[in-house]
Amino acid sequence: MASAQPGVHALKLQPPSVSHTLRNGSNFIKWDEDLSTVNPVTLHVDPHGFYLYWTDQNKDTELLDLTLVKDVRTGRSTKTPKEAKLRELLDVGNLVGRLENRMVTVVTASDLVNVNQLNFIASQEDEAKAWCEELFSLSSNLLSHNLNRDQSLLKA
Repeated sequence: MASAQPGVHALKLQPPSVSHTLRNGSNFIKWDEDLSTVNPVTLHVDPHGFYLYWTDQNKDTELLDLTLVKDVRTGRSTKTPKEAKLRELLDVGNLVGRLENRMVTVVTASDLVNVNQLNFIASQEDEAKAWCEELFSLSSNLLSHNLNRDQSLLKA
């Protein structure tokens, strides 16, 4: 019989680390199909990786707790606008890349029934992909979902 060694299969969890790109922010276009609105915003993630927030041109800021994010999508699996007028507003000719590849859809849910989607468009495909990968990494980090007392106080 093989002898079992303790801790061989243990996984060392790493606290979330936020890249400079996410901390400094990037320019996106936030669109809402229900209201047919298009707003230029600047997306940021706080230095501890707790919150995603965006500021519009009027300096109004909205905040989203990253533990509520269930999925972050880009490419063909994003939500695309159905209205032709809204699609024309979003598909600006001077931006590089296909519209679907520049889109970032952030899926949030507090439970399995109430699912919301936030839609953003980056200026470049690689920027959308980088934000998508890093936001999903931050939102799926196990240490972010199971905070100790000190981290909970820091978050508050």
